[in-house]
Amino acid sequence: MYPDDGSLDLSANEQILVDDVVRYWRDFVRTGSSDVMKLDGRQGLPGFAESFTAQINTVYQATPLSALAPQSWPGIICQPFAFGVGKIDWTGVDQLRGRLDNLLREQRGSSITVTRIARIYDGNFVFLLKPDRLRYWLRSIALRDADDVLADLRAQGF
Repeated sequence: MYPDDGSLDLSANEQILVDDVVRYWRDFVRTGSSDVMKLDGRQGLPGFAESFTAQINTVYQATPLSALAPQSWPGIICQPFAFGVGKIDWTGVDQLRGRLDNLLREQRGSSITVTRIARIYDGNFVFLLKPDRLRYWLRSIALRDADDVLADLRAQGF
């Protein structure tokens, strides 16, 4: 039954899911196409990083995770995060492009392409490497990615 006052009393995370479904996925489900499949993911990075760090920091409050400046190549975005203070030296980063393409994309047959997402843990850093389409950098996806990272960290004993 729908409440008389119109309030669904959604949590912050539930509201993120509702917002993304209404704004992006509704058209995709209805028509098979959506801006989420075409738009550049860099526009979603601030909201993604905010949602991702908020989720992680509910567990790791003593040394909170913060987003660092992203790096991008054609087709790929790397969003780094650091627990505590961190600075990344991106010297020579352009030489990684070919290796990252090979890591994230695999052609299987003539019509099937597999797209991977990479999570790299290095000391106090977490690097998320994903394709540059907005669908990979939505706030709702940040919630899922945070769950995956928290599970990885727990499995590693952190």
